[in-house]
Parts: sequence; C-alpha cells; structure tokens
Amino acid sequence: MDIAIVGGGAIGLLTGAHLGRDHTVHMYVRREEQVEQLKQEGISCSSVEGAVPVHSHLVTEGFLSHDLVIIAVKQDQVPSVLQEIRNTNSSVLFLQNGMAHLELIPDYLNALIGVVDHGALKIDDRTVEHLGKGTIQVAPFKKGATGQSLVDELYQEDFPVLYRKDYQKLMVAKLVVNTVINPLTALFEVRNKQINDNPSIQRLAYTLCEEVCSVFSLPHEEEWERVRLVAERTGENESSMFKDIKAGRKTEIDAISGYVLRKSNRDVPYHQFVVDAIHAKERRGS
Repeated sequence: MDIAIVGGGAIGLLTGAHLGRDHTVHMYVRREEQVEQLKQEGISCSSVEGAVPVHSHLVTEGFLSHDLVIIAVKQDQVPSVLQEIRNTNSSVLFLQNGMAHLELIPDYLNALIGVVDHGALKIDDRTVEHLGKGTIQVAPFKKGATGQSLVDELYQEDFPVLYRKDYQKLMVAKLVVNTVINPLTALFEVRNKQINDNPSIQRLAYTLCEEVCSVFSLPHEEEWERVRLVAERTGENESSMFKDIKAGRKTEIDAISGYVLRKSNRDVPYHQFVVDAIHAKERRGS
C-alpha cells in the first residue's frame, strides 16, 4: 500500500518506521532539514531493526496520490493539514489526542478515527524511541462506512492495527484517560505513576475522572480503575502534555479537558481549573 504520514513527531516516526517495512511510506513534514535527513538516512526506531527507508516531502509542497493518508499532527495543526489535503480522494486516518478535531472533519472525506496506545519519544528528526508497545485501534467516522480491509492490510504482529466499529466509544475511552493523566502530570511535572503513588494527586485524579464520567454518562468506578491501570502500566512514561510543558510548547489542553468543558451541561470545576492552570503554565514558559 502507498501511505502518506503527515507529521514528523514521535507518533509519525513510530508509525512510519513500522509500516515502512511492508508498505511504501511518504513522510510529509514542515522543515526542510527533516526532509533531507529522512531522505538520506530513513527512520531509526528502537523496536525496528535497521533504518527504514521512506520518501520525504514538505507538507506545503502539495500531496501526491496515496491509498491512505495518516494525519499524525497535534490538534492545532489539523485545520492547516485539512486545507492541504482538501482535494484528496484517499482514505484519511486521524491519530489525535482529544476529540476536538472530530468537529473539523468535512463530510466529503472518507475518514477513519484512530486511537494510539503506544509510548514514543522523538530523539531527533529521524530517530524515535518506542517506550511502550500497544495497539492502534481504528474505526470509520461515518455511519455505515467501512474500512476493515484497509485496516487489516496495516496489521503487523509486533505493531497491531485493529478494526473497530464504534469510533465514539474508542475516543471517549481515550479521552477519560487523557483528561485525568495529562493535565495532572503536566501541572506537577511528574511521571504517570504519581497518579497512583501520590495520595494528593490521586484525589485530584479521582475527581477529574468523576467529572468526565458524569458528562459522558460512564460508570465512574469502572473508568477510574481503568485510569489507574493505565497509569500503572505506563508509570515511567512522561505524558505528552508534560513533555510539551517542559519544552515550552503549546499543549492540547483545549482539545482534551477543554472538550469536556464544552460538552458539559453542568459545572465541572476541576476541569475548569486544570484548563486555566495549564494555560497559566504555557504563558509562563513562553
């Protein structure tokens, strides 16, 4: 299959390295330096043997024809990417945290929604460390649409891509985890395990989980146990929001916790607090 991956961050490089073993992969990135390095040296990934050769392009130069376009950029970059691919007939797979991007997907796109359950750290423009192996789960965005044959082609034994029918269920499940773990680890600048190990952080996490479950009518205790298990399994990892704060980058707080605020018809004060607090930290770091 001929695959375009938009975004040269951790998830883009991780996906490109694994899929590039079996498919023709084109990486679309924003800097000429990364284009040249990927073109000359390929992608180096800690869980893949040897360098994986890929084609590389500037995203602003326009898109070639591909069987699949994977959008692996952050939420705030999705609108500009959609503008670049507005004439595509390809299937488009979105791999974002949060759910705000769902409101931006145009009707004409054959869109697939993905949830990534891998830990990855970008080392440099061509190198990614695979910190935690998981899955990518993919579901069609439109009712009645399918994409199972395409998703099945992506499946690899050591990099499972799995087809699901209900994208809403997938995304809300990921949102619960993200809206609890990401802002708290970023605010207190700690690894994921502190959600369980620090009693004060745990109480805040429990209440954030309670709030998001009330908004989406989910069973709180069941979801809280799932959050705790994720925090335990990824205990040594730093959340993406924590990494953004450390690097002085804009976070995805508005697409995660802010999305919960926008969807709620009741007060969710702990979510309001973490949104305001993360924005305060962003301003301090800018």
